[in-house]
Amino acid sequence: MEQSALHPNITVAGAREAIEFYTEAFGAELVDAVTVGDAIIHSDLRLVSAAGTSTFTVAEAFPPDSVAPVPGEPTHASFTIPVEDTDAAYARAVAAGASSLQEPADWFEGFRQAAVRCPFGHRWYLVTVAHHVTADDVQRASDAWLAERSEA
Repeated sequence: MEQSALHPNITVAGAREAIEFYTEAFGAELVDAVTVGDAIIHSDLRLVSAAGTSTFTVAEAFPPDSVAPVPGEPTHASFTIPVEDTDAAYARAVAAGASSLQEPADWFEGFRQAAVRCPFGHRWYLVTVAHHVTADDVQRASDAWLAERSEA
């Protein structure tokens, strides 16, 4: 399988169920899976989005070296999927069983974002960004967001 430049490995409790969720919620395609007994110890998934094709691995947790996040607890990483329609992608993920963290909203003109937590504890951002949006636009919006948080 051809892999993307960055091929993250997602550890979960319940790899089979997670693969089913990522297929239903995000349109990922299972390319292959390696099992030991009933456990999936490695799988390759392909995700085609507005930005192109990415690959990632889903595998069962094997403590103490490989642990899954605890659903509802803070996570150390998140994943962003560029999508054509943030609202539709969000609705699909929630219908598949994701929990809403942020409903779709315009962060600023040309940048629409939503966030969900999958049933396996990982945070996913679903983002539609217009071609005219620049890094300076994102920086200004980030500065405004931080200022609002500081005032609260």
